[in-house]
Amino acid sequence: MKKRDNKLIVVLGMHRSGTSVVTRGLQVLGVELGNRLMPPVDRNNEKGFWEDLDINSLNMEMLNSLNSDWHFLTPIQPSDVSVLSSDGYLLRAVELLQEKTSGVPVFGFKDPRVARLLPFWKEVFVQSRLDVSYVLTFRHPLSVCKSLAKRDGFDFEKSCLLWLEHVISSLAGTVGENRTVVDYDRLMQSPEVELKRMAKRLQLQIDMPKLENFKTGFLDEELRHTVYQLNDLISEEAVPSLVREVYSEVLKTAMDDRRLNTASFKNKTARWSDEFSRQKSALLLVDKLTSKIISMGQILSEKERALAEREQAVQELSWHVAEREQRLNDIFNSRAWKFVTVLRKIRATLIPGNGS
Repeated sequence: MKKRDNKLIVVLGMHRSGTSVVTRGLQVLGVELGNRLMPPVDRNNEKGFWEDLDINSLNMEMLNSLNSDWHFLTPIQPSDVSVLSSDGYLLRAVELLQEKTSGVPVFGFKDPRVARLLPFWKEVFVQSRLDVSYVLTFRHPLSVCKSLAKRDGFDFEKSCLLWLEHVISSLAGTVGENRTVVDYDRLMQSPEVELKRMAKRLQLQIDMPKLENFKTGFLDEELRHTVYQLNDLISEEAVPSLVREVYSEVLKTAMDDRRLNTASFKNKTARWSDEFSRQKSALLLVDKLTSKIISMGQILSEKERALAEREQAVQELSWHVAEREQRLNDIFNSRAWKFVTVLRKIRATLIPGNGS
């Protein structure tokens, strides 16, 4: 099937790995991101997510339809892609992407959920007949784990597995495709060098004024709260050995893109994917337990809300009772009431049969 002239740049990566910064950097290369971008969120992503709202909404809807979520560990299966296609999501995604890329020479988008849904989106790209390239963004696992613990309260071990799932899925799903790997920390240290390397791989041109604006007006060291070295993974006993191996090898590809296409790296990627897949039963169990915890949390929240509403109702009733008691007390202590009381006593005294 002949591809269209339109280029599509897809940014893949784990949450909290710098995908937003990398996607913003694509504008320096002349990539259009559209006008339906997710707004910044204070204390989460103050500089903006640079994420298309429509694509993000569709991804969340699809994961929900599969009883999954962005933080689940079980990789998407071929049967899941078939279910999504038969449920009409393939057509919707193709139409959405055609709308986004219409009249745009180079369009780019990111949503960390795409790494999980990549088998589905690759079908969309085929149907859309776009010239697709990938930017695989990654960050030191300890930085990701610390960020997820702060933002989402995730356990360290789960965050490590999430990092693995996203990185391995991105690598295995783009074998044979035009792709480049970007280390977030290297981009923050040397933005011009990294963007020029990206431009060369993606066959795009650097816009120098936009580059200067990116370096001086957008990049901020506050975007990077932690910096770890490769050796830091060794001292952290809770880090799986596979995480250490994958990070070490991917770090090398960020320095030399040519490693991505070597037979050795492709074989390693296949081995990593197989090793992670063998943990499917354990990952599925974790996801099921996570679902139960979420469900129990929702039930607890509903009961707490109902209890709070009852307490509020009781409080309001207490206020009404107290208010009525105050009114009665005011009446009993009023001069008019005391005068009427005196008259009643006098009447009871003067008129026989009216006393008690």
